[in-house]
Amino acid sequence: MNVGIAFLILGGALGTAALAAIAPVWTYALSLLLFGLPHVIVELRYVDERFGARLPRTMMWWLMLGLGAIVALRLLALCGIGDTTVRVTTELGCGAVLVAGTIPLLLAGRSALLAWLVLAALVLGACFDAVTTLVTLAVLHNLTPVGFLAERLRGAERRGALLACAFVFGAVPALLLLGIVPDLLPPLVPAEAAGPFGTGSLAAHLPAFVPPPLLGTTFADRLFVCAAYLQCMHYAVVLHVLPRLAGGGETRGATLAWPRGRTFVAAVVVLGAVFSLGFVNDFGGTRGVYSVFAALHAWLEIPVLTLACGLPPRFPTAAGAA
Repeated sequence: MNVGIAFLILGGALGTAALAAIAPVWTYALSLLLFGLPHVIVELRYVDERFGARLPRTMMWWLMLGLGAIVALRLLALCGIGDTTVRVTTELGCGAVLVAGTIPLLLAGRSALLAWLVLAALVLGACFDAVTTLVTLAVLHNLTPVGFLAERLRGAERRGALLACAFVFGAVPALLLLGIVPDLLPPLVPAEAAGPFGTGSLAAHLPAFVPPPLLGTTFADRLFVCAAYLQCMHYAVVLHVLPRLAGGGETRGATLAWPRGRTFVAAVVVLGAVFSLGFVNDFGGTRGVYSVFAALHAWLEIPVLTLACGLPPRFPTAAGAA
């Protein structure tokens, strides 16, 4: 890995961790406002172009039906219809169905074992504590760029990327969870102070990333700081790294006709700006709308990465095209 890039990764990760420690609500809110929807769109395009050619048509319909059901559940939540626990349990059930659909394609081996383990975790979570399971998935979702990089890269490039990921997505979060960074850098913004654009205090946002059993503990603040940091790192990889690894033969298997070049960038910027204005005007309401799009791409990642372990690229020359 280039020394300059290594220092950039080191400085970016530590700088973001410092910001998350001294102003967690501001870090969470501003990164969501600026990059939330753009990262969803960019990632959906990457997933479509990278994995679309590998999936049988029956699997595509399976994914569409399952994801459609999850979007419908999020829309019900947005309208305040139904019981929260029932909706969350049903959403986990839909996620389990998505993963179950990958098993016949994997048949045997480590990839099939991984699918069975993920399926078991979702089913057990839905049965015993659905809300805690969904919140835990919201935090773990930020680690998915590691899977995309491991699937995309080979040889020395993969080793270098995974080494960087071990620091960015492993070592730094560990420092935050242990309280080492927060202890060195006391909060610049008091926990009881409101965030930008009327986002409320830290306590109002803890349930987004902190499972209910941990609320009210000293660990809750650390976990939120860690999640705010990971959210920024997730956005950075999706928006800055994955587009550079896209392309190649896989694009022939994309299911959607994505605009190219500046047209795509302009569309992402415009849609992101619209959502940013929405967050400024009504952060809570816009976050509820955003949660529908967030659920779509987050739940798509799980079966896609499971399938990626057992389904090689359809076009052999695509791996070295970027």
